[in-house]
Amino acid sequence: MAASASAAGYINNKTGWMALSPEAKAAYAQGLNDSLNYVFIDDSLTDALAKKGRTECLVAMQTNSSLLADRITQAYSDNRLADYAPTAIYIIKMGEICRSHINKERAAFGLGPM
Repeated sequence: MAASASAAGYINNKTGWMALSPEAKAAYAQGLNDSLNYVFIDDSLTDALAKKGRTECLVAMQTNSSLLADRITQAYSDNRLADYAPTAIYIIKMGEICRSHINKERAAFGLGPM
C-alpha cells in the first residue's frame, strides 16, 4: 500500500492550524494574504477586482497579520469548516468581510455585485 503524500509546511485543515503557535499563525496568514492578493497579468478581471477589493478593505480596516490569523481561528469554531485549508477559509471569510469593497471595485467596471 502506498503511503499518502504529505505537503511539508502546508496546513491542510483545522487540526494543522490549531497546532501552530500564535506567531506561526500570524506569519502563515500574512503569507496567505500576500500570495492571494497579488494581481497577476493573467488574472481574470473578476479575480483581479476581488484582490483589489480585499486589499482596499484590509487597508481601510487597518488589518494586521495577527487579526487575519484570529479570523481564520474564529472561522474554525464552525466544525463544518474543519476540513478546509486556511487558504479556503481566508477566501471565504475575506469575501464576506470585504464584500462592499469588492463590489465597489466591480461596479467601477460595470459588473454587478458578487
